[in-house]
Parts: sequence; structure tokens; C-alpha cells
Amino acid sequence: MIRKEHIETLVDEFLAGTDMFMVKLSVGKENMIKIYIDGDSGVQIDDCVALSRHIESSFDRDKEDFELSVSSAGIGEPLVHKRQYENRINKPVEVLLKDGAKFKAVLLGIDKNEINVARKIKSKQKKGNKFVTGDPEIISLDAIKQIKEIITI
Repeated sequence: MIRKEHIETLVDEFLAGTDMFMVKLSVGKENMIKIYIDGDSGVQIDDCVALSRHIESSFDRDKEDFELSVSSAGIGEPLVHKRQYENRINKPVEVLLKDGAKFKAVLLGIDKNEINVARKIKSKQKKGNKFVTGDPEIISLDAIKQIKEIITI
């Protein structure tokens, strides 16, 4: 069985000195390895291929069979890593709290235990922008179930 810690070491080794970081790693039944990475300036397919080859070169498939999937953290996926939050400051996000409340906001900042957001509030004006940005508010990370970036096209 392939150990998660070993894969984590290989990923960290590969990503050292880059602006990329690991978002999620899982090693499942029958050595099914899934790795999700992100970067301060994004992730290219070549980055995923290079990381995959780096990991594959560390194993002998004749001794240990495995399936490996390396991809970038997907659009619409919840933010997990603090650096993902930092890269989305001043961007629109959807916040789901543990109490079930859900709202759209602009992410203004993040620190160790909380985020700073400004909720999007429906405008009472009949013309123009349908939403206005409310006052900044601090929300504890412990109160948040998930946050996703809202992609606008």
C-alpha cells in the first residue's frame, strides 16, 4: 500500500520553489491517488503532467500498482487553502455558513481565524446595478461550511 505521507513528500519536493501548492491529496483503495494543485498565478496542464511524471518515477509499477490523477483545483470547487483565499481577495464569492445561511459577497481579506467580506445586497433602484456591496463584516472560519469563487463571464 502506498503511504499518503510518501506522496505528500514527493509533491512538496516537486512544488518547492514554485508558486504552486497542494490543495488536496487522497490515497484510496487499490492505490488510487488523487492530487489537486493550485498556484498563485494558476496551473497549466504541463505543470500537472510534470508532477505526475515526478511521482511515477519514484515507484516501480512491477512492485506496486497504482492509479494517479493530478489536476488543478477546479472552477467552482470550494476554497480549501489559505493561499486560495488570498488569491481571490476583491473577487466575488458565494459563502455557505454552517447554520445554512448562504449569500454572495466580495472577499476583502483573510487572516488566521476569520475572513472579511462585504455582502452583495439587492438594490432598491429599478435601473442600473441590481446589487450593491454592503458594509464589511468579519466572519469566523469556524462558522463557514464552504466558500466558492463566483466566476463571471
